[in-house]
Amino acid sequence: MMKKAFTLSEVLITLSIIGVVAALTIPTVVKNYRYKMYASQLQKTYSQLQTATKSVMEDEMTNNFYQTTAGVKNAPGDCSKGPCYFAKKYLKTAMEDCGYTSSKKCVADNYVTLNGTRAGRLIPNVNTTYCIQTINGATVCFMNNEWTNSRTRITIDVNGPEPPNTVGLDAFIMNINTDGTFYDWGEPEDCGNGTSTIEDICSHAPGCLNKVIKNNWVIKD
Repeated sequence: MMKKAFTLSEVLITLSIIGVVAALTIPTVVKNYRYKMYASQLQKTYSQLQTATKSVMEDEMTNNFYQTTAGVKNAPGDCSKGPCYFAKKYLKTAMEDCGYTSSKKCVADNYVTLNGTRAGRLIPNVNTTYCIQTINGATVCFMNNEWTNSRTRITIDVNGPEPPNTVGLDAFIMNINTDGTFYDWGEPEDCGNGTSTIEDICSHAPGCLNKVIKNNWVIKD
């Protein structure tokens, strides 16, 4: 009786085809997994911050965040009010208290856009920006923004100083509204397209958060 089997050449051809398909698909699968992880962490951090702003307003019985102890200006090193007070009292998941610092435990030295263009630092001034790191590993920084009616500005790196340190992937920016909600002052198409030479991500990050939210918390290139 004749025995049927694959020849060595047939096996090698099959393995080659499998190798080519794997080489083409695995990077995409890995990238999609990473993007999904960044989006999930961003949504979780956003939700935690939203809960915190609502809590301080309820505790102080006001519908204006900027009339709370957390919403007023504070001098560097003063944690009796302002961003430092807000972070310490209402973000109870804080793991690493970065304080008024650019500690490498909390932020990377520099950030880039999706196109690889230098975007600058996560925080503009270590003397006026207060940062914490959540138990999930996200770095959240707060600054009284002098350019938008002293509104509190928040910058987020969803995985702290770890790569990719890219606006629109793991780095985002927003302001706190008077009613305690958040707003990103850019449009989705603005994400990563800033032209300013300001040494922090506020030129390139606006629009990136809106882009993710409008995509139903999905990050795309």
